[in-house]
Amino acid sequence: MYKFQSPYFLLMILPVIYLFFRKENKGAIKVASVKPIQKMVKKSRKDLIGRLSIYTSLILMCIALGRPQSVKQSRNIEREGIDIVISLDLSQSMLQDDFSPNRLEAAKRVIEGFVKKRPDDRIALVVFGGEAYTKVPLSYDHRMLGETIKKLGVEDITSNDRTAIGMGIGVALNRVKTSESKSKVVILLTDGENNSGVMSPMAAANIARELGIKVYTVGIGARELKVRSIFGTRKIKNTELDENLLEEIAKTTEGRYFRAVDEREFGEIFTEIDRLEKVKIEAKTYYERTEYFGVFLRAALILLLIGLICRYILFIRIP
Repeated sequence: MYKFQSPYFLLMILPVIYLFFRKENKGAIKVASVKPIQKMVKKSRKDLIGRLSIYTSLILMCIALGRPQSVKQSRNIEREGIDIVISLDLSQSMLQDDFSPNRLEAAKRVIEGFVKKRPDDRIALVVFGGEAYTKVPLSYDHRMLGETIKKLGVEDITSNDRTAIGMGIGVALNRVKTSESKSKVVILLTDGENNSGVMSPMAAANIARELGIKVYTVGIGARELKVRSIFGTRKIKNTELDENLLEEIAKTTEGRYFRAVDEREFGEIFTEIDRLEKVKIEAKTYYERTEYFGVFLRAALILLLIGLICRYILFIRIP
């Protein structure tokens, strides 16, 4: 960005321009022939070069007094965001098509959008089925995290016929328990009930409470599921999701429980979590200024010297 530190000096350019174009009244000259007039015309043309140089010099001096400069703005951001671990269920039931095209793909889209909104947070990714492991450790590299999320599939968990919610929370806690972040959060997404794992969900929740880590739980699945049979398609109540357990986990850790029954509500849930988990990021703005008045001043002095030489020395001696 370019600017003038003292722009009011630029107003001085207007009288300089006026003086240049102002006609001088030298009175009438009586001559016997046109030859003296022709000589004066030639001299006037030569004199114009000197005048133009001098007045251009004055304009450049006005610009120099205005102190032209380029300003480069930079921001030094102290990252004091949140450490977030997203723990995602990759059991086979996540392929249920009550979301488009299925629950897992819908969850991946919503998580990707959430990650993009949190550039100042470290985010980790844990996946679980009958077991759990860390897919991406805490990182500011959200581009790499996004690429990993895109490639997720139920085949990333060998025991994808079971659901170990306690393990999903436990492994997530291990990622943030030693973190020095002011706020630490686990977001657990599942569509089933706990039926596997060496750690119970409530035991994991109690550990989270002791560590001061909030757990937001998100239950995925429509309230009614379409079941196909030889007699056609019918709807049955979705009883696979243990909402009472997810609510208790969230309550124990001072988090919140959400139910995603469709993709629109799914997106709103993560918008709400994004709103709830905000911290103030301190940013200091620095300005790097480069002055250019010296360039204009040097050019002005050179033109002034040329103008004086042309007008008062050179064209007086050379007719």
